[in-house]
Amino acid sequence: MTRLHALLAVGLAVPLAACGLVGSGSTGGGGSGVGTVEPIVTTDLPPDFTPPPTSVFPTLTPIPPLPGGSGPTELKYRVLAKFPDLFFCDPDYYPVGHGDELDLARDRFAELRANSEEFNAILAHNNLAGLSTFSDDQKLLIYREHKKLAAIAFELAATGYQFQLQVAKTEGDGELVSGFIDGQGGITVEGREPSFATCPICLAADTLIDTPSGPVPVQGLRVGMAVWTVDGAGARVATPLIRVTKTVVPATHRVVHLVLEDGRELWVSPGHPTADGRSVGQLQVGDSLDGAMILSAERVAYTSSATYDLLPAGETGFYWANGILLASTLHDGNR
Repeated sequence: MTRLHALLAVGLAVPLAACGLVGSGSTGGGGSGVGTVEPIVTTDLPPDFTPPPTSVFPTLTPIPPLPGGSGPTELKYRVLAKFPDLFFCDPDYYPVGHGDELDLARDRFAELRANSEEFNAILAHNNLAGLSTFSDDQKLLIYREHKKLAAIAFELAATGYQFQLQVAKTEGDGELVSGFIDGQGGITVEGREPSFATCPICLAADTLIDTPSGPVPVQGLRVGMAVWTVDGAGARVATPLIRVTKTVVPATHRVVHLVLEDGRELWVSPGHPTADGRSVGQLQVGDSLDGAMILSAERVAYTSSATYDLLPAGETGFYWANGILLASTLHDGNR
């Protein structure tokens, strides 16, 4: 796991994307070649194992201004005008809820107001300029504008800002757009990468997946390869993969680093489902996971460019990641 440790460093942007399709194959129980592979059954699961049923507030740090140019928030609004179909994961709801949104807007209004450059730009773009007192509806509107603006990553360059944002195209399909905007609002698009417009709930790169041929890094899996899963009776079986997914994520995506008392470790997005029906983000020190006590469950920065998931054929969609039994985000019961 030392290679993965090197990937976990501080990033720059905000949560945006999630699991996108890689490779071909059916999204259900069938598909090319799937029905012709006989499962391999073993009995090394605990005898009492029963499969479950199958069914941050954005930063307020001001962005450095450009000398002689428009303010950074005004330039973010220029980027939004060019790419109006912004997609982002609301930090008040993903990966877990943080309370009533209006209460949060009231609580954080003084902080928002203290960032005068952003605050005044929000007022100007929402016909609120000149007001000194604000209703609850107006506070909520300002708070939502702040969260939307925070979803556009800006990094100061010599004569402008490098930016990155995700846009939604059709349902589930998106695009990660990167580029440069100068102090006068001129935009140059430098990169477009297909993405999947949902919130990240997948495995870190280099996570090892158990297969009959030995552990395989998750990014090396392909549709049709056999992996170990669990059937409806609780037996360990090998079945072919019917989906493999890749999610483009920005630099501030955070994952949970789990450490179990028996030495197993895992890096995975907080929303990823466990085999017993919980999400990883709900796990706490002292809880049990796959037969072992959790010693540590720390959220850490993740700087690899994508997260991954897989779906084995069969009833449960379960698989072993770094030796820990998990559920797939792609299984019908977890969508």
